[in-house]
Amino acid sequence: MKNKLLPDADRIKMNVSMKNVLELISVFTIILMSSCAAMSQKHKDNSVTYYEDLSTARPAYINPDTLTNSNQAPKKTAVTTFSYDDNKRVAARIDSLTEMNRRIATVQGFRILVYTGSSSDESQRIKQQVYTFDSQLNVYTQYKQPSFRVKVGDFPDRVAASYILNDLKRSFPNAMIVPDQINLVR
Repeated sequence: MKNKLLPDADRIKMNVSMKNVLELISVFTIILMSSCAAMSQKHKDNSVTYYEDLSTARPAYINPDTLTNSNQAPKKTAVTTFSYDDNKRVAARIDSLTEMNRRIATVQGFRILVYTGSSSDESQRIKQQVYTFDSQLNVYTQYKQPSFRVKVGDFPDRVAASYILNDLKRSFPNAMIVPDQINLVR
């Protein structure tokens, strides 16, 4: 079996001739479709309207008063009113929810961690230093073995904590915001 390959010139001629055939077919198709569209517009008559009577296919409504052959007024249905008062039940439910919410003392929030170390004396000194910085801040000392932690504030979100953090960074460069259970302010 000999493998006959076409020379490059013959291959190029073949590709060009196939391309020409495809272009000719597409041009012929476009001309054919446009002529059909033009013919359909010529034969279209807009003056004819279509009408069909569908009354035989519609369901008929039968008035129940005509079946009994009586011209009585329709019966009025009695309106039932409930004497049960929902307001008392709703008020009792709101009171119980209020009481449950009063029992909740802490929520998830943020505090600023100012000190972490093994010295109790150092944590007390840092706590006093924070009080001298701002006496309105709540300062908490926490012992988690093996270290003491000093945390500042009860912030509901990180943005509120970041304002105080910027001020505390001058005195405590290692201060950072940490998630923690915070006390609810009532």
